[in-house]
Amino acid sequence: MANITVYAVAYLLFHFQTGSDEDPSLTETLGPIDIPIFRNLSLIVLGIGALFSVLFHLGTREEKGGAGEEKREEEDDDEEEGERRPLIPRPQGATPVQSLLRWKCWLKQPSFYQVAFLYMSTRLIVNLSQTYISMYLTNTLMLPKKYIATIPLVMYVSGFASSFIMRPISKLIGKCMTYFVGLLLIMAFSYWVLVDDQMGDQIYGASVLLGVGSATILVMSLSMTADLIGDQTQSGAFVYGAMSFTDKVANGVAVMMIQTLHPCHTQVCCPACVWYYHYVMVIATGGVAVVAALSLCTILVWPIGIVRRLPYITGLMGSEDQDISEDNSYQPRPTVN
Repeated sequence: MANITVYAVAYLLFHFQTGSDEDPSLTETLGPIDIPIFRNLSLIVLGIGALFSVLFHLGTREEKGGAGEEKREEEDDDEEEGERRPLIPRPQGATPVQSLLRWKCWLKQPSFYQVAFLYMSTRLIVNLSQTYISMYLTNTLMLPKKYIATIPLVMYVSGFASSFIMRPISKLIGKCMTYFVGLLLIMAFSYWVLVDDQMGDQIYGASVLLGVGSATILVMSLSMTADLIGDQTQSGAFVYGAMSFTDKVANGVAVMMIQTLHPCHTQVCCPACVWYYHYVMVIATGGVAVVAALSLCTILVWPIGIVRRLPYITGLMGSEDQDISEDNSYQPRPTVN
């Protein structure tokens, strides 16, 4: 809703400018005349955020000290117990938790790297497409500047609308297949951009594909991260932090590479950058989607699960190690000295 609000306000500001200015050359392209628009947009967004922050703090009631000490102790106990409760309910008959994983134990889990790579690919698609969609619209397609507000608005609205049917679809076909459907939509957008280099109003249809696909893969990747954590909520903060770290580093490196390879070395876009942003959108969506599909295949072959090696005594002659995973698989392995 926050993104929808930002782009809705931007659309209104551009719309009012178009209605008040009779010179089409000033209303079709970005320039110094648009500085007040972006200034007003920043002030409006800042004002809305400050207003709701004040309403939150004023409307949230907190108990005063003294009388509620015992109640707070009970709440602390419940909170400590809740930290050990799974984010997603465990199925009946699942293997009971034998031990709690420390943060460094996650580094020995193959599923940790599978989900991290999938989440990184997802964020690359979402963030790079959002970053360069404006350049693609204005420099490659030569569309009026109002499109830098309307197209992202269509993307976010379509993504928000698709979230209502995402849950029943994931229950019907599973999270991995739902993620794959989102990748297919993004690949369809990438192919559309690749073959239609003179896209006009058709960009609205393409933006719906990108918006729905981006929302789908982002929600599913976060859900897979929650599946990975399971009942290990005491170290869940490290998992989410590691996922966020990988995506920030990958996005930063990707943006640096794109800007370094930019053919124009001036502030004004040259003819070479017309095709440059065209291929940036194709590779940032379709190219990364192929990489994400390969990562998804590894999860289909080796499902997400935590593998533990716990020793147990078999007799006086020796011992064995048993691998216990979250997907109820049990494979005894003899210890080799």
